[in-house]
Order: sequence, then C-alpha cells, then structure tokens
Amino acid sequence: MKRTLIVGLGGIGGYLAEPLARYLDSSGLCRELVLADGDVYTASNNDRQSMRLEELGVNKAIAHAKRLSRSFPRISIRSCPEYVSERSIDGLVVEESVIFLCVDNHATRKLFSDHCRRLDDVLLISAGNDLTDGNVQVYWKVNGIQRTAPLDKHHDEIRFPTDRNPAELTCEELASLPGGGQIIFTNLTAASLALNAFYAAMTSKLSYGEVYFDVLTGRSNALVRR
Repeated sequence: MKRTLIVGLGGIGGYLAEPLARYLDSSGLCRELVLADGDVYTASNNDRQSMRLEELGVNKAIAHAKRLSRSFPRISIRSCPEYVSERSIDGLVVEESVIFLCVDNHATRKLFSDHCRRLDDVLLISAGNDLTDGNVQVYWKVNGIQRTAPLDKHHDEIRFPTDRNPAELTCEELASLPGGGQIIFTNLTAASLALNAFYAAMTSKLSYGEVYFDVLTGRSNALVRR
C-alpha cells in the first residue's frame, strides 16, 4: 500500500480512524494516512461522534489528524479539510491506495467507484448506515483484475444518484442538510465491519463484496459481489 485514506470523519470514519492507525503503525503496512472531510464539529455531533468539547467548530479531518499524530508519530498523517470532488480526487486516490469511504451521499460513492475503476490496484471500502441497520461494500482490484464488483453494479441508487456531492453545494445548502437519524451503536458496527473487510483483504482471505447488518437482530449477511 502506498496510501491509506479515510474520507468522512463523522460517526463511522471517526471511530475506525484510531484502530486503523494503530494497526498501520504496528504492522508497517502503510506509513501514509490521509484524512479528508470538509465538515466541522458542532454541538449536535456530541451524542455519537468522536469529538472533544474544545474541538467545537474545528474541521473534523484536522482534529483527528492532530490527535492521531500525537499517538502514532511513525505514521505520516495529514488532513485534507475539504470535501473530495472531481477536481481533487486524482491527487488523493492513486495506485495502491486503500480508501475507507464513510460518507452519507450516493453522489460521492459514485465518484469514488468510477475513479477506482480506472486504477489497476486499489481497495475501496464503503460503509454507511441508517438508524439501526446498514451495509459495507468492498470494491477490490488487483493487477487490473476486479475481485469484487464496483459500488454501483448492484445498487441503482449509486449508479443514478439523486443527491449531490457536498463539494458542489453552497454554504447555505450545506447548512440546510438534515442531520441526526443515527445512533452511535450502528456507527460502531459499520466501522468494525469496514475494518474486518480491510483485514480480510490484506490477508488475501476476503470472500465477499458486501455485508448487510442490523443491530436490533444481531444479524449480518455477507454477499459475494462479482
């Protein structure tokens, strides 16, 4: 791996950042970790996101980069305090990248899926959830060969997104986006399953392309996606 990225440092990305950095630090698999998010912490995030009171109003990517850099100085950790767009993705997602995509809109998922199709070696792990259920998708390419399907192959809502990438929205439009509707336990489950998929791929034992889960029933269902 040349580069590991976490895109979206909210309820899912914020919780997988520390264990991922700890694993990268101890394993030596990758020495470059990039954190990308254009959002800032608000008081409404305190019930389910990894934040400190002194970080109110601070960009989430910057806050996490500062914390992780203190704990894991052997890793080069840098922040990208903006939403990833068509203009910026080329410089962020390069060959031999691992991407944890923890966003809440289909337009960004399609952007990353389309970009990764053009690469030969890449691992894209997309995690998302509603109130008590969610899914994790894995798009994996090795030497130009797809081992699992792109994010949009089995999901028309990603292939034909009706929402917009936050990078394309005005400040007024961003402020009007609905918030809430999630709980910390579901976020943690999605984060854990995303890390599980990463470990399975790194050990060449990944046998699925998507996992659906429900925290109320305790069930998770892994599906092969080709």
